[in-house]
Amino acid sequence: MNEMISKMDVYIQKEVKEKAVRIFLLTFLLLIPGIFIKTIVLLFLSASFIVYDIRHQNAELLYFLPFSRKELFFYNLILLSLIVIATSNISAIFVGITLIDKLKIILQSLILLFAIFGLQMTFSGFEMDGLVWSVLIVLLDMIFGYIGSPNINSALFNPYSLVSFTRQGNLVLSFIYSSLISFLGYWSYVIKGGEN
Repeated sequence: MNEMISKMDVYIQKEVKEKAVRIFLLTFLLLIPGIFIKTIVLLFLSASFIVYDIRHQNAELLYFLPFSRKELFFYNLILLSLIVIATSNISAIFVGITLIDKLKIILQSLILLFAIFGLQMTFSGFEMDGLVWSVLIVLLDMIFGYIGSPNINSALFNPYSLVSFTRQGNLVLSFIYSSLISFLGYWSYVIKGGEN
């Protein structure tokens, strides 16, 4: 356990040294409330770590260090999750809402993160540009998610709006859907990439 934490610490230090300005600017922008802004910022923040390294063929250098694909996937997901939780907590303080609403804001942000990171890792695992393709899928999710209503009793009921990671008509279903997308990213990058 201590070895894993020290390896993660080394990886985080490396990332922060190389990409400090971008990370801090995007993290600061995450403090702005609103799901649309968080979506845009998370697209670029998520693409700033391992997805950036894969796209610019720097990931191979990380494999020479004692990092496996599995470790890189989870280190990035944990780091991004901690950033999202911290910024969601800070922005929720200024809104002045109940604890349940603050937890809802954190969950909504994590749903976005899991889906976006999963999409980027999926496309990167298939050697496609993770940022470009994830932007396209997020736009499609917004279009299909915001058509109609998430209300089952409505004449305009849209079942996809319940699972959409941008609309989040039902938080539980959206969380399950985004977790499945994240697992698809894990499969594409780690398992399909040749690691067990």
